[in-house]
Amino acid sequence: MRKTYLNHILEDFDEFYNTFSGCCSSPCQKNTKDGLSISEDEDRVYIDAELPGVKSDEVEVEIDPKKRHLLLRGENKQTRENAKYHLKTTGSYSYVIPLSNEIDLESKVDAVSKDGILSITLTKNRSHKPLRIDVNVA
Repeated sequence: MRKTYLNHILEDFDEFYNTFSGCCSSPCQKNTKDGLSISEDEDRVYIDAELPGVKSDEVEVEIDPKKRHLLLRGENKQTRENAKYHLKTTGSYSYVIPLSNEIDLESKVDAVSKDGILSITLTKNRSHKPLRIDVNVA
């Protein structure tokens, strides 16, 4: 069975979690890890990250081609005031996602933020796709 990009990512999460938590079980279940969802088809990898309260212009998306990882970062800053109270809350979110050689770092990356969900689409390399060979009848 061909190892999918998603399986590669989930194994990396398991290894990272087990290394730093001292546990043997991973919190990673199916396609979701702490507000992060990764899925794929033959041509693309889709990443959805929960960034509640983070405005689209405060989201940072970077790909480091040397380290081959995708960095998603955002900060939630809210201030509420009325006559009696002044409430200021902040929260930051960041995800570092390793990228396998299966991802084409030279192609266009689509990133859309809507309703607290950042959706990113990455394109796979054509060279990593199975080559279908037609068999001719002699």
